Amino acid sequence: MRTQKGIPLRTVAIFLLAAVVGVVGGLLGTVFQMGLNLLQHVLTGFEDDKPLSQAVRTNLTWWQTLLLPTAGGCIAGLVLLLLRGKRPPFGTADLIGLVQLRQGTIRLRESVLQILSSACTIGSGGSIGREGANVQIAATISALAARWTRLGSRERAVLLGCGISAGMSASYLAPIAGAIFVMEVVLGNFAMGVFAPIVVSAVLATIVRSELLGEQAIYASDTTGLAKLTPGLVLAALVLGVLCAIGGILFRRLLQFGKRLFQRLRLPVPIAMALGGLVVGGIGVFMPETWGNGKEVIGLVAHDPPVLLILTLFFWKQVATVSTVGPGGLGGIFTPNLVVGAAFGALFAYALSFVVPVSAGERATFTFVGMAGLCAATMHAPVTAVVLVFELTGHYELTLPVMLCSIVASIVASLFDEDSYYTAALKAKGEAVPAGLEAMAIRTTYVRDVLRQDCVTVSDRAGFQQVMAELGHHRGDTLYVTGQDGGLVGRIELQDVKAFLNDPALTAAVIAADLTRPVVTASRDDSIAAVMPRFDDPELREIAIVAPGPAGAAPRLLGRIRHQDVLTVLGSEVLGQQRRNLRTNTGDELQLPAGYALATIPVPDAWIGLAVDGLPSEQRHEVVVLLALTTATGDERRTVATPDLVLQSGWRVTVLASKAALRRLQPGAATNEA
Repeated sequence: MRTQKGIPLRTVAIFLLAAVVGVVGGLLGTVFQMGLNLLQHVLTGFEDDKPLSQAVRTNLTWWQTLLLPTAGGCIAGLVLLLLRGKRPPFGTADLIGLVQLRQGTIRLRESVLQILSSACTIGSGGSIGREGANVQIAATISALAARWTRLGSRERAVLLGCGISAGMSASYLAPIAGAIFVMEVVLGNFAMGVFAPIVVSAVLATIVRSELLGEQAIYASDTTGLAKLTPGLVLAALVLGVLCAIGGILFRRLLQFGKRLFQRLRLPVPIAMALGGLVVGGIGVFMPETWGNGKEVIGLVAHDPPVLLILTLFFWKQVATVSTVGPGGLGGIFTPNLVVGAAFGALFAYALSFVVPVSAGERATFTFVGMAGLCAATMHAPVTAVVLVFELTGHYELTLPVMLCSIVASIVASLFDEDSYYTAALKAKGEAVPAGLEAMAIRTTYVRDVLRQDCVTVSDRAGFQQVMAELGHHRGDTLYVTGQDGGLVGRIELQDVKAFLNDPALTAAVIAADLTRPVVTASRDDSIAAVMPRFDDPELREIAIVAPGPAGAAPRLLGRIRHQDVLTVLGSEVLGQQRRNLRTNTGDELQLPAGYALATIPVPDAWIGLAVDGLPSEQRHEVVVLLALTTATGDERRTVATPDLVLQSGWRVTVLASKAALRRLQPGAATNEA
């Protein structure tokens, strides 16, 4: 018998799709960037090699500076009206929820409208990051690919993660940070089967972006004056980490306050976004550095400007960001967060200079340390923050202070506030936030997915002998007792009847109602996470699944769920389908016993509805059931024939059996003889 070699086809497909997402996402992200540059050039005379603030000061009058973001916000709001009140997932926070909860989808029309709205906001000076739109673009490609290839929920979540990593990587030319962000924040899992395709997507998106635009590390030119910190100043990064934790919490709370404030105004979306744009325009009249995502501002802060300028930028950049995000501006807050963190680090360095000498180069170094610290505190993603700063600057000598600041900021922020910016956004929508693929599996797998409908029931008036007869014919240990109206009354366990077996006087008088104990129930729409705690009782082997009965009546029995079923489905979700091949430990092909063969046959009629370990003993003689084969949407699925697997009509099974047993089960079955 030939054995299966090489990489499973499904794994190859995921890698190919990840590559497609990376290339197409990087290409479309680059086109989006070029379109924004063109839009800003038309509106402000902006040139790609010069700061946006310089173009605003040089080419716009005060009233044009005031009205440009106002008009841009209004147009962005009008575009959103085309969604007709629908707000599909947009932005990193929403897409994280889409991946983690595996609920909802991305539709092409709505996604395009949101990207256009984002372009209007960013192109007219809104203080928001471009990474949100880049992530949306790549995630849309992922969603379309998953829908076209009909991937399962787990593979779809991984592919959406590939889209997020591609969008982040293309935005910052930081493939390592983009991949780690997805693993650390989005999926919470570094398993190689998940990490590898995400890395592929991130790297390819970065290559496409850098080749088309000829860009390298974004802040490489702004780090020429960096100085290596002395041991004392490295330790000062610990203090900066604590301050960044507090600053990150306050920054997130400020963004939440802005959203609540605009919601209370109850203005139409275009008017609200125009009002936010008016505030941004007013700030831009005297501080145009607050416009846009703030890339140029970090370079400005790193070149040791006057402390008053840094303080002004630190305050007004936050106000501009709140005024853009609050009314519903679409984009990312990752880059504005980096700007605020850079200013925070520079202010800390100036304050530190009153205690110990701090050179201009060391103040520049603290700029990037603060950038990493505030990012780690706001996102609860210290590893992403550390790697991102390295890739943005190309200066790995920042390692010690950046690592110390980031990890302290993340830990302290978590102690004061368990939520990051992203988890807080999900909880604000009433969603429970899972942590990692394991938690994701139990929250997004439902009772209905593993429900068994093979319950054995008896009437509450049934006699003892009838109860014993049902237990004798039933392979399980539980009978469900129903009342005269058909409602569920309780359950009878095998151990409940043992005390009566040796007393004929009692058995003649006992009925099912006398043996009934309370039943543990759940709804078919409950998640596995909600059901798992009910199995803490070691004596409880299964839970009854019920639906509400008529008013005042007992609930109706729909089926049951066993503890083993829960463990099996979680193993499938978390670990994926495991392929097994017939090889010995030495690698030689397994030789079948003489007179035996492997065969794939339709499930015999007598087996339908029975579990593998409950098949009739006379038909299991010289037969071992190995696999169950089902066909859905044209694809064949192979499932290992565990003892609890219930065989269904229309399935096929692969068995190892003697020739005589095969002839008895299915005359003419195709075999692979030893």
